[in-house]
Formats: sequence, structure tokens, C-alpha cells
Amino acid sequence: MIFETKAKDGLGRIAKLSINGKNVETPCLMPVINPNLPLVTPKEMKKLFKTDIIITNSYILYKSFNVENVHKFLDFDGVIATDSGSFQLMQYGDIDITNKEIIEYQNKIGVDIATFLDIPTKPYVPYEKAKRDLETTIERGEEARMLREGELNGTIQGSNYLDLRKYASLRMSLYDFDIYPIGAVVPLLMKYDFSQLAEIILTCKKYLPINKPVHLFGAGHPLTFALAVLLGCDLFDSAAYALYANDDRYLTAYGTKNLNEMKYLPCSCPICSQYTLEELKASEEKTKLLALHNLYATYGEIKKIKESIHENSLWNFVESRIRNHPRLYYAYKKIKKYTDFISTIDPFIKKTSLFYTGEETKMRPLVTETKKRLKRVSKKKDMSNPVFKYPKALSFTFPFNIETDMDSDFDSDVESLETIFDYQFGRKTGKKFLKETTVKKSKTNRIRYIYRKDLLATLRARDNLFTLTSEGAKRLHKILKYPHYRVMASEEAVPFILEGRDLLSKFAVSWDTGLRAYEEVLVIDPNDSLLGAGTLMLSPIELEYFERGVAVKMRTAVKL
Repeated sequence: MIFETKAKDGLGRIAKLSINGKNVETPCLMPVINPNLPLVTPKEMKKLFKTDIIITNSYILYKSFNVENVHKFLDFDGVIATDSGSFQLMQYGDIDITNKEIIEYQNKIGVDIATFLDIPTKPYVPYEKAKRDLETTIERGEEARMLREGELNGTIQGSNYLDLRKYASLRMSLYDFDIYPIGAVVPLLMKYDFSQLAEIILTCKKYLPINKPVHLFGAGHPLTFALAVLLGCDLFDSAAYALYANDDRYLTAYGTKNLNEMKYLPCSCPICSQYTLEELKASEEKTKLLALHNLYATYGEIKKIKESIHENSLWNFVESRIRNHPRLYYAYKKIKKYTDFISTIDPFIKKTSLFYTGEETKMRPLVTETKKRLKRVSKKKDMSNPVFKYPKALSFTFPFNIETDMDSDFDSDVESLETIFDYQFGRKTGKKFLKETTVKKSKTNRIRYIYRKDLLATLRARDNLFTLTSEGAKRLHKILKYPHYRVMASEEAVPFILEGRDLLSKFAVSWDTGLRAYEEVLVIDPNDSLLGAGTLMLSPIELEYFERGVAVKMRTAVKL
């Protein structure tokens, strides 16, 4: 299996998941296919929604069908994941198959992602029961790891007890599973206990390998997707699209509606565009049509989330979505307890401005991290907005440039540039870097370019932060002591970086642990010789785990 991050925001990420030569882009939905009654077939899903991954139940296949090849049986050439019968175990208390038998069966029928027979312990059971169930789950996981011929889920259990979820995450990580589902959360979703769900997700994320996808088992309502992705979930599965359709329920990103209580279809999907409400209710295919709408609503929300990650605006998007239900809002507040953890992964620099939507914006880890970095700046904090007090020189610098009423003709002078440089690279670096330099303004009369014979740096328009040329990188390299703002490349990678290629994760051998994703960094060789400068694409904690993808996107290489 290959899992490679392409873009990120918060703990959410767009990533390429490759299994058996088939590619899936996460975050994504895995529609549940009921082999007894496929309301929408996998083939239809692929045609209508470009579905490239589905999930079905191997226990039902085992009990009810003669399956030799699951892909042929379901007529689907994408990735097929299977559950093991754990849901039936939770519902009925017992099933007539062993862990070994269900793993060997999944091997036999050729599933791409298998699941062992874990014990899904419901929330709020006695602690000792949850602990006993978890030990059984861990034992079965160890057994399955030895039996499985291919990718395997390592489901994390522990009921609603965070210490057990932590213990499960640490123990299951030892077996190097390919995907880590968080199990037995459906009862929380049914009760709208999103606060407990948020704490479970964050606890698991904190102790699971950062380079493996996390699957939130049974979460298929678009209402919860945005927050769950922000907290680090990559995969979702649910039969909600079909179950709700069978009950005349209409899914939206802001909740569920009863079809019989509606007057309009508040959607522009192909189903809602083709049918009026009355036509839909009267149709002989009402259930299937409603299931299709539910899928359009679900996939549409995933696309919005992915676009917001691409734009670095996932936090903004989530803060709009949590207003859809008060319990989502209270769940969002749980982020405060995990600020230190989230801030080590959340990109420190964004492509879009910080939107202030209310008091919840102040809870973002970025805000806490920014306030720490303001200590680098010695200037008086003479400006303020709803989130920060800051020097006037930073008025156009991310993330201070929110809801500002500064005059548009405000301009930076050299002293202001020193403040920006100190904030970005460290206390007292600005004066040294800008010594004996000249500036050049843009067509809009804003300082944009820093020269000392050659161009040293550009003050980027979108966030008012510096990007370095090769000469600027040399100058900063002399000012900053090792290891500050450095990422070290292996000797093997040096020739490629000097040719202008990016530094790949597997060739990054050490780094300044105080760095954050999307910062401007210097790339050096093992002797601290400068190779160039670029944008750090992964956080230090991610660099420890990922061996795929770009560590530093190089902007410039030093000519020797």
C-alpha cells in the first residue's frame, strides 16, 4: 500500500492511496454495498459518482453466497474493502465464525482491504468489560496480521474510555496495519454525541502512525464529515444513503429531512433537478431515486471539503459547518484540549486569509502558535483585531490581516520589513538580513523586492511573508545558526537538489523540530552546506513517518 499526502489543512489531508495498483484519493466515502439488496449497484456508482472504493460485508457473503472472486461477484474493478461481521456481533451478541475463518475467507475471495473479527464495544458499558473486549480485539488483530495476505484494517476499540482508545492505538500500531478504523462510534453518531466522538478521534490520531489512513467506521452522514476530516479522518463508510432512503429521509450537509414533511427539494443534483417533490414521492422508483440524491449530497460534501483543503481554508469551512447543529459547535470546542498536538501538524501558513466567524476562531491552534511567535518581535503591539494584538508592521501579514480597517495606502518601510522578517525567521534576524539593502516597489506602490546587488527576497503579495532567492538563502544561512530553519538532505539527494528537483521525504534525514508545514526553509547537506531554499510541505512529525511524497518543494537551488 502507498499513502502519500498531496495537500493538507488542520489534521485533514488530500492523499493518494494506492492498493493493488488501484488509486483512491482521500478523504473519500466508501459506500456500503448490501449483497442481498444493492439499491444502487457498484457499477452504477462508478458511472455516476466516479466511485473507486466500496465496502461490503464478508460475513454476509460467507453465509449467503458462493463467491470465488469478490470483484467479479460485485462487478466492480475498483478497491473493495470488507467488514468481518463485527457489526452483526455488536447487534446480535454472537456469530458462528472464528477470526481465523473470516480472514482466510477474505484472502480466498480476493478483497483489497480485509478486516479481522474485532469486538465492537458500545459506549457507556462498564470499564472492565470494555477492557476485556479490547484485549480480545488486540489478540485477534495480532493473529490476523499473521494470517492476512494483503492489506488489513487494524480497528481501534475501547468504547468511550479515552485511556483505552490510547492504549489500543499504541498496541495496534505495533502490528503495522495498513489502515486504522476507529470502531463502535455509530451509537455516538445516533445520539449526536459529537463531543465524545471528537475526543475519541483526536485521542486515536495522537497515538496512531501519522502516515497511515484513519477510517471512521459507520460515519456516512455529510453533517459530520467536515469536522471529522479536520480532526484527521481519511475514510468514511455507511449505508446511510440507502437506509435513510428506505425510510423516506433526505440527506443534506446541514441535517436530515423527512420527505413527507418537505415542500421543496432544496438541491440541484440531477435527481432534484429532474423531479419535483410530488413527482419524486409518486415515483415507483422513489427509494432508489432518494438513495441517489443522498449519494449526490454525500459526495458533494466530500468535494467541498477537498477543495477547502486545497485552498488551505478547511478551518474556515468547518467553522461555517458547525453552525448547522449546536452539538457540532460544542464538539469543535474540544480542539482546545489538543492544541499542542494539532499545531505540530497544521500548516502554519495558509493560502487564504484567516476568517473570523466568532469566538471559536480563537480556539484554532494557529492562533496559539502565532501568539508564541509574536514574542520574536520586539516592537510595541499597537494594533488589534478580534483575535490578535500586533505591531502595525504586520497589518498585511498572515494571519493578522483579518477584518482590518487599515487604509489601503499603508506601506511598509525598512523598519517594518525588519519586524516581518523577525516574525518569520526569528528575533533580530531582520536587521542583519536587511543591512545595506535596497527595496523596490510593485505597481501598487507596495514594497515587494529586496536587493543587495542581486535580488535577495520577495515579499509575497498574498500573505506579506518573504520568499528567498538563492542569494537570499545564502545570506540567511550565514545569519541563522544550525539547525534553525534547516532541513538536511542525505548525500544521495544532493546532486538532484542542486539540479532544482524537490527534496523527497525519504531523503530528508534531519530538521529543525520547531518548523511547521508550509514555512520557508533552507535545505542543507550533512555538512551544513547550503543547497537551496523552498517550502516545507510536511511537518517535522510527518517527516519522521512518511517515506513517500515531497518534504520540501524547492524554489531555488544554490549554484556551486
